[in-house]
Amino acid sequence: SFNTRHTLSDTISKKTGIGAARNWIKAEMMRYSSESGGRLKVEFDTFTQPADGKRVLVPTLMKNVLAILPGTDPADDRVYIVSGHYDSRASDVMDAKITAPGANDDASGTATAMEIARVMSKQKFNCTLIFVAMVGEEQGLYGATNLAKKAKELKWNVAGMITNDIIGNT
Repeated sequence: SFNTRHTLSDTISKKTGIGAARNWIKAEMMRYSSESGGRLKVEFDTFTQPADGKRVLVPTLMKNVLAILPGTDPADDRVYIVSGHYDSRASDVMDAKITAPGANDDASGTATAMEIARVMSKQKFNCTLIFVAMVGEEQGLYGATNLAKKAKELKWNVAGMITNDIIGNT
């Protein structure tokens, strides 16, 4: 219902564009956090993607949505990541205004990561689980690249990652 979730689309509107989409995802994850007694920590992973002259023409503020379920065992530093990407695009990768709802690519993966977060946040696990709605994947895997840099900087012991992309499609 956001009309487009193109990475370079509107970030201010409350109803359309990438900004409305990420704010809705964050609000939903915050609701899951509330339902889990506040154990699920929800935040934006904000970064500025430099212009690359191909798919990002000006430096652009981008935001992954993270929902972190801390592990219960302080000795267990493993991190498992479940993701989908919430951006989509039409055939013209640079058209940020055309309708590009992307139900299969990749609202399906984002919905899956969100549902797993909702269900699993009510449970306890020894290790940390991170549920991510990535941004900028259609423009060039920017959200995933930023998350990988963050994981390295914070010395996460990433034991596994599942990315859900185009679920149920051929």
